[in-house]
Amino acid sequence: MQHILAELGLEVVPEIKVPDKLMLALKEFELSHERFLVLWGPPGTYKTTAVKQYLKALAEKKYARNEKVGVYDLKFVRFVDMPRLWKEEEEFFYRTQILAIDDLVLSPDLPGKFLMKLFSLIDYRYTHPRKTIITTNHDLTSLLKGEVSFQQRIAGRLCDANLSKRVSTKISYRTPNEPSGKSVRW
Repeated sequence: MQHILAELGLEVVPEIKVPDKLMLALKEFELSHERFLVLWGPPGTYKTTAVKQYLKALAEKKYARNEKVGVYDLKFVRFVDMPRLWKEEEEFFYRTQILAIDDLVLSPDLPGKFLMKLFSLIDYRYTHPRKTIITTNHDLTSLLKGEVSFQQRIAGRLCDANLSKRVSTKISYRTPNEPSGKSVRW
């Protein structure tokens, strides 16, 4: 099972308690008609851990039923790894039933070609029955104002009230008196 989890991007999944609100949002999302679940909040608020625990549980449940589990079923990717993965195997971004993109950043510094590919992916997943979970430190609704850009078009898809759910996280595992350099990191 460990080699399967590694292939899915779930080789390291912290076994810590995450807020019930996040786990409930993930379970409700699985059963809903929504295409996107956006978990947003400051760093250290269990977003990534909750998504990894949820996806690992799904993979283990499927594996326990003797069903094949692969990247077309579910996949966890870090946003910073997407350009490299696109070069290697773009197809899984489109075909995976449940895709989790961790730490989405829609910076104006991102190359236009990459933003175009990202919008194409988000638009495809918006119009096809594929589930996408996004974690981000940014409130994407702030991108909906101003001049039309790929960032705005991506945010528009991810914030569509008909097919998306946004959950804000605030509870941090970081203590206020502890410098961020000593925070728990995975």
